[in-house]
Amino acid sequence: MFEDDKPLKTPDIEKIDLLLQYILAVAGRDDDSWNRELGMIHLIKYVYLADLAYAEHNKGETYTGLPWKFHHFGPWSVELYHRIEPALQAIGARQRMIPNPKDEKDFARWSIEDDHLLESLEDQLDLVIIGSVQQSVRRFGSDTKSLLHFVYQTRPMLRAAPQEFLDFTPPESTHSDTGQLEVADSSKGLTARQKKKRKEKLLALKKRIAERLDSEIKETKIPPTPPRYDDVFFEGVENLNSIMTHPMSPMELSVC
Repeated sequence: MFEDDKPLKTPDIEKIDLLLQYILAVAGRDDDSWNRELGMIHLIKYVYLADLAYAEHNKGETYTGLPWKFHHFGPWSVELYHRIEPALQAIGARQRMIPNPKDEKDFARWSIEDDHLLESLEDQLDLVIIGSVQQSVRRFGSDTKSLLHFVYQTRPMLRAAPQEFLDFTPPESTHSDTGQLEVADSSKGLTARQKKKRKEKLLALKKRIAERLDSEIKETKIPPTPPRYDDVFFEGVENLNSIMTHPMSPMELSVC
């Protein structure tokens, strides 16, 4: 789906709030207290994965109806972002603010531990959504790096270029002569101009990642402040690893 295309479906606020609340409630049952707290980036990515799972069983139609977009190195929805605080405040979730050394705005971490709430929310959700959330949250918890890496490899992200809306249409599958399952080429149907436009956007994205990563490294030298482990940082790590013989970890990049 290209940047000029606009989703026709109206986001379902009730479903969005319900999903956000359920994600946090599931996280609240984790044995590790660190994983019981989720930030904005975790919540948005878990909603995205739930929408993706639902779309795969419903001919590309998402659960929330949100207009997902490839924005700033990841799936994003401004409508979802604005629902996080009111949705979580409605269930009495705790909010903990973490100082951000790179910005005046602090990070918010949310948590709630309520088994009765969890059961109540489950009664209102589709089984596909329940399965997706439980699987994703238990697998990644608050592990930002692993979660982002997984999200970047999902089909809608791989098919889109920066600022394009994400297409959740399930892939058309065919069987080859060898009997192996093959996924249809997502670039089929694109004009030469569209292919060129997409290529230019992807090249520009790689350049921005490299510049941002280089800036992060330089800023950690003087003064020695902690690096910001955000979408840009981890995407930069992945790009560096793809061209290096010996992959580097985020901690290695943060050492002066």
